[in-house]
Formats: sequence, structure tokens, C-alpha cells
Amino acid sequence: MPPTIWQKRRCPTFLEMIESYSQQAYLQKAKSRLAVGLPSDRKQKEPHLPSDPRQWSREDVAKWIEYVTTTHRLPTVHLDRFLMNGKALCLMTMDMFVSRVPLGGKLLYKDFQLRLNRALYS
Repeated sequence: MPPTIWQKRRCPTFLEMIESYSQQAYLQKAKSRLAVGLPSDRKQKEPHLPSDPRQWSREDVAKWIEYVTTTHRLPTVHLDRFLMNGKALCLMTMDMFVSRVPLGGKLLYKDFQLRLNRALYS
């Protein structure tokens, strides 16, 4: 028998609607993450740097900045703002990174601190 306008249909509960939406949103995000990947020109191997950032030269600092900005798709950083070695970077605060690189300074700072802590406590 074909459905009629007056035939009773089961309506989903509020909880079922939320769960359905959440699952769809989750799947959409997962698909977009898988599809996005880095373009081939942005894929870059991590440069060979001394494991202890305190031993980095100016050239090592420049390689690290280029690697992090390319990997995380940050705007280009003017390397003349970081004409220093690894020991000088150790003295910089997060605010100092952010003042040199407003879009991405926090990420650079955190990446540097992770590398430094790994060297100090490993």
C-alpha cells in the first residue's frame, strides 16, 4: 500500500537527530582531512639539524624556519628577523616570536620549545 499523507511515520528523536548530524559532520571532517594533503611542492623532508637546538648555526635556524613555515602553510617569514643561532633563540620568549612573526610565531615558539625540551630531557 503506498504511503499516504495521513499515515503515521516515526519521527526521529532529538537525540537521534544530534547523533546523525554528529556522525555526518565527523565523516565530512575526516574526508576533508584525507583529501587535503600537502601539494607536492609543499611536501618537504625535515632538514638534518643537530638534535640540540642550542647547537644550531644561523643557517640551521633558517632551515628550521623554512621547514616549519612550509609544513604548516604559514606565510613566508623574512629570515632577516631571525639572524641568530640556536642559543639566541633559546633566550626568546613567545612574545618575541610573535612580534617577529604575527601569523605563526606561537607555532614556531612551541615547535622550538618541543625540540629544546626533547634535547634537554632525553
